[in-house]
Amino acid sequence: MRRRRGVLLAFLAAFVVLLSACGESTGASNDGAGQSSEEPEFVYTGYIVDRKGDGILVTGSVKTNTSDDGGANHYYEATWFSNAGTEHGIGERVRVWPDGPIAESYPGQGKAGRVEAFAAQQPDGANLTEAEAIRKALEAPDAGGMFPPAVKEAEYKANTGHWRIELAYNGEARTVVVTVPDKQ
Repeated sequence: MRRRRGVLLAFLAAFVVLLSACGESTGASNDGAGQSSEEPEFVYTGYIVDRKGDGILVTGSVKTNTSDDGGANHYYEATWFSNAGTEHGIGERVRVWPDGPIAESYPGQGKAGRVEAFAAQQPDGANLTEAEAIRKALEAPDAGGMFPPAVKEAEYKANTGHWRIELAYNGEARTVVVTVPDKQ
């Protein structure tokens, strides 16, 4: 009987410890208005590949394999963000801090709390910025026309005076390389 009681007490103590760990604070303070006073931990980074009004479609550049869960083995994140303003254009590399949850559709859908562009990249000797070259590549007929594209790589080739833009599409192992002349 004492042994059973000891095992039961040990089990209850372990349960209380586990239960109290579920309520641990993450260190973020709350200002009482339902919003954390610190920046959200999740920041989405990628290229703007489309826009409509104040919304932007941002795709990631890093391929993930979701085939173990029944998804594609060549998956690139894509999210439409509303409330993103109009100051950022197609081809720009941005960071987006969501304001609220992201719907798990494809592409995902959410509201932008803040959008910040990376500094414009223009290699020495290039006439176009990286964003301008990407925008031209996305408009090119040989871009593949699939939706949504992910910008895997953008590279300026000074020896040829061209940009090499590599685009990828979800579920596709192949990528499309678009060569963009470095002209305004």
